[in-house]
Amino acid sequence: MSAAPSALTNTLSSPVPSGAWRTVAGREMRVKLRDRSFLTSTLVTLMLVLGMIALQVYLLSSTSKVSLATDATAPNGGTAVVQAAEKLAGQSEQKVSFPRTPYPDASSVREAVTSGEADAGLIFRNGEWTLLGGASKNSTAGTWIPAAVQSLKIHQNAQAQGTSVEELTKGANVAYELLDPKGASEGTVRGSVFLFGFLFYLVSLLLGQSLANAIVEEKQNRIVEIIAATIRLRDLLAGKIVGLTVLAMAQMAVVCGVGAGALAAMGETDTLRQVGPGMGWFLLFFLFGVVVLAALYAAAGAVSTRPEDVQQSATPISMLMTGVFAAGVAISSGTSQTVLSFVPLTSTMMMPGRIIAGDASWWEPIVALAFSAATAFLVLMFAERIYRKALMQTSRITFRKALSLTG
Repeated sequence: MSAAPSALTNTLSSPVPSGAWRTVAGREMRVKLRDRSFLTSTLVTLMLVLGMIALQVYLLSSTSKVSLATDATAPNGGTAVVQAAEKLAGQSEQKVSFPRTPYPDASSVREAVTSGEADAGLIFRNGEWTLLGGASKNSTAGTWIPAAVQSLKIHQNAQAQGTSVEELTKGANVAYELLDPKGASEGTVRGSVFLFGFLFYLVSLLLGQSLANAIVEEKQNRIVEIIAATIRLRDLLAGKIVGLTVLAMAQMAVVCGVGAGALAAMGETDTLRQVGPGMGWFLLFFLFGVVVLAALYAAAGAVSTRPEDVQQSATPISMLMTGVFAAGVAISSGTSQTVLSFVPLTSTMMMPGRIIAGDASWWEPIVALAFSAATAFLVLMFAERIYRKALMQTSRITFRKALSLTG
């Protein structure tokens, strides 16, 4: 008699130990915590997150510098124009500076720009300012230098007419009113959504693949037949999913904690205040997302008999995660973003992004989380049925075939 029928007989005749799933979950976590690849992937993920945060902070806080060659024979040597340009940029919340190098005359300024010593040049001839560029226009200089010249000229003309700039521009200013001043900048929102999606994709994919491979290894070694003689397959699956979910949540909590600490250490307290609520909601959505993917990967492992089979069985899951990540990165506003923020899996990155942007009402993340919880329950029921019917099969079968099996 083969081992499989014997195991099934023992399963029916032996009492089922209570809380067996907790024993399985504990074993899964202990094995994983001693796994060098798991520890290495955690460390690499931390380093990647720190690098992304540092890059994002640098891009948001860095000053755009344009080296400027100025004509010493121009009025005030061009100093007033440069200072006015930097002031106007600052008023528009853009960090721009124009490091200025004076040259004795206009021809020297042209030579400096042509040779690449300066990004742009500023000369004064026939009562007019001229901005010089090399092979192409510098958009930063082309925006703020002309604006500065116009501003200075308006002041001069106003004084010549015996009036003030305020009188000349009365009624011409456009106020910019923020309807939700608590919302983060577009760059912060996009960076946060990308980071949430990247973490969800990476952690779920790595842990999910390892779960499916571990199930196949147990089938190949026929260890699962011995386990099935002691506990119910339902408890075995529950223990594996719980163990993986706890590890994933612990891993993600560490990553988020380190990320928050890095922002605080960099002095980005405003950014941390903006992304903090979104980070908390991300962990909640991540919980149900991991449960869904763990169940699907467990089912993929159950219908496989070799590691090569896992790649084929898990391909739809990998494609699904790739689509979720791509949608989160590509869709950053509009009705599509709002709809996807309620769809399970995509809501893991979309809804926290909307919370950071200040676009979500208080009830929206609660409803989206309820949808994610309901989806996780349904997927668990689906995966449990496939796992229970396919785990003892000695040849690879499809999901549809597993669902049609009796028992």
